[in-house]
Amino acid sequence: MKRKIGLLVIISLVFFTTGICAAGLPTYGTDEGVIIFETNSGDTLFQQKQDEKCYPASTTKLMTALVAVEKGNLDETITIGEEIDTIDASSSVADLETGETITLKELLYGLLLPSGNDAAETIAVSVGRKIGGDATLDATKAYDLFIKAMNEKAKEMGMKGTNYVNPHGLQDSNHYTTPADMLKLAQAAFADKTIRDVTRAKVHEIQTNKVKHKWYNTNLMLYANFDELPADYRVANNLSAGTNALFNGYATSGKTGFTEEAGKCLVFEGEGNGENIIGIIMDGEETTVFKEASDTINTLIKEYDFIEWTKDDNACGEVQIENYHVFDGKMLKIRTDKPLISLVPEAKKNGYTSDIKWDTNRLIGNETLASLKSDVKEGDELGVLEVYNGDKMVESAPVYAANTMKARNWIDYPIMYWYVTIVVLLILAAILRIMYVDFMRKNKIKYKKIKLKNSSGNRSSRNGSGRNRR
Repeated sequence: MKRKIGLLVIISLVFFTTGICAAGLPTYGTDEGVIIFETNSGDTLFQQKQDEKCYPASTTKLMTALVAVEKGNLDETITIGEEIDTIDASSSVADLETGETITLKELLYGLLLPSGNDAAETIAVSVGRKIGGDATLDATKAYDLFIKAMNEKAKEMGMKGTNYVNPHGLQDSNHYTTPADMLKLAQAAFADKTIRDVTRAKVHEIQTNKVKHKWYNTNLMLYANFDELPADYRVANNLSAGTNALFNGYATSGKTGFTEEAGKCLVFEGEGNGENIIGIIMDGEETTVFKEASDTINTLIKEYDFIEWTKDDNACGEVQIENYHVFDGKMLKIRTDKPLISLVPEAKKNGYTSDIKWDTNRLIGNETLASLKSDVKEGDELGVLEVYNGDKMVESAPVYAANTMKARNWIDYPIMYWYVTIVVLLILAAILRIMYVDFMRKNKIKYKKIKLKNSSGNRSSRNGSGRNRR
């Protein structure tokens, strides 16, 4: 279906929609499935009904694009076939014509900007044939291969609550997802340079062998003024000319979706102040979903800031070890396996603290002074670094030894207390000396007595023998 966004209605609701309270995020609709995520910190800042089943509508096309980029050839020229004849022209289309030739990369603009269901069908058949390794493969079989690849990709990404039956998102009860799964898809899609570039374009023009196309992005937060849009586009989507109250200079990309059953869906991205925000709003209201997204982006960028608990090398401090081995030093350095950063309301930064909970089988003590229970090797897991907002733990990460340390053993004590060792050795030396002198003295006297006796006997013998010889 065409996206029906009434600007006058939206503007009238701006002042009646629940707004942002201080550093708080907007109040989202109670029926909406929502996840707000910041990429650089890895923080999920808000979630609601994140694991509940919902229909993705045209946000499905992010998966279609991702599979196309991975399985297809972006420079390959594709001929539009009869597969587009099954698409209702009243749905969102890129106005493709049978017999047009266009590269896969250009076709992605037709898929993601005007949200062309005809582009989705063409991509599915064309890339499906490439997956099957047969350019003449029957369109239905090629289509099925592409859908299979979509589901395999979803499984590979851990999207356990998702199933696809088509590449465009037109309603089917067996075509569903969850907000949490959509976040995984959005992260992967926006990380791909081609998809990122396409979704950030406001307009894209192309001349094919048959038609000149000019496609406009359905993400209304990208337009400062609706006069940027052609009159027929504004009329078709009930957009009044003039300043766009929904424009957000921090908004960078996204993907819209809508069916009666799915409601208004919006996957959006925003950047500023070092932040990279990805938001998911499913089953929303057409008249409020863009404002919710814009208010979310503004709040996080203007009123939130980072706290970096680790340094560039993921170091998060060092602890003094009481029973250290003398050759290892007394400081055990601690690190995480990845940066630990928190995005928090700037006005409440002082309320956030961190604490290390040691694995008591390895260490006992606190984060400044502890004792080793056993030897530690570099890379050994030692415990958990926990981040608190007041008394509430908000995130955590395992900590690891950044250097090797042995627990103290018997050989350490003589080395550590060398002055005592020297005194003891001197005392022992003195005792041994005394004992030796005493021993020698006693044995020397005895030796002299024996020697004297032996000397007298020898003289007698010598005298007697002399007399006999005479």
